[in-house]
Amino acid sequence: MAKLILHEHDLCPECGGKIVFDEGVYAYVCTKCGCVIEDRPVSYELEIRLFDNRIPRTSGTSTHKVHDHGIGSTELDVSTAGRGVKWHEIARVQKRARVSKKERVIEKALRFMNHYAKVLGIPNYVAETAGKILREAVEGKNYKNKTLKNLAIASIYVALRAHGRPKPAKLFSREAGISLKELWHSIKKIYDSVGRIGVKKEEPSVYVVYIVNKLKLSHNVEKLANILLTKIHELELDIGKPAVGLATAAVYLASILLNEKRTQIQVAETVNVSDVTIRNRYGELVEALDITVYV
Repeated sequence: MAKLILHEHDLCPECGGKIVFDEGVYAYVCTKCGCVIEDRPVSYELEIRLFDNRIPRTSGTSTHKVHDHGIGSTELDVSTAGRGVKWHEIARVQKRARVSKKERVIEKALRFMNHYAKVLGIPNYVAETAGKILREAVEGKNYKNKTLKNLAIASIYVALRAHGRPKPAKLFSREAGISLKELWHSIKKIYDSVGRIGVKKEEPSVYVVYIVNKLKLSHNVEKLANILLTKIHELELDIGKPAVGLATAAVYLASILLNEKRTQIQVAETVNVSDVTIRNRYGELVEALDITVYV
């Protein structure tokens, strides 16, 4: 059946009839005289194949999350194709053809990165940045699996900071399942290979939202905590102090003032800091803002 798709010529040059696109013969034809205006035109749209009415398969756009930037061949899924030896052999040969020898380390590292991005619930745009960072860090290297895994996790941490969505290192390493020492060591390797990546300054307000949600506090607590942090910033008392410590202390103080009190340990556990940190920052807040708290 002919489908109406715009062509660079609105009317047929032979008879002046209307031009339509005939999907049956894949050509632009005239509806009046049948003249073929353009045969098998090049399509610049995404490749789309519909296997059913629900799940489209598209070729996708360029991405840093795949070793070939998403423009190579499709990976064969053995689990859906079959479980016989024959299919596993086909998959092995297909993977060898799809991934060149010098790209194997990159492909393996990006597999780790995509896995942990999914586990940690990382937004796609952050994962794209992490993929670009990771590619530059491992390209031309011969790292073992454990090192690649740690570098993949570290690239996500660096990407989060680059996008202004930092997480406390202790909390992030615990969620990712590696030690803090391994995380810092991997970050150092990335900086040595890639160089210093533009990192936005950590703002305490970023942590406030996270802590309030974790403790299931009201929006008023979040609002008051941010007001307290603004006052501290105006007094220049936040210089040289970790953003996470100021955020926890502000949320703790705001929860007390609004009768939604949480203990210092409860607040500390949300971002994996010590209650001593909260106690120190809390004392500074109360003193600097001249707030009297009645227990």
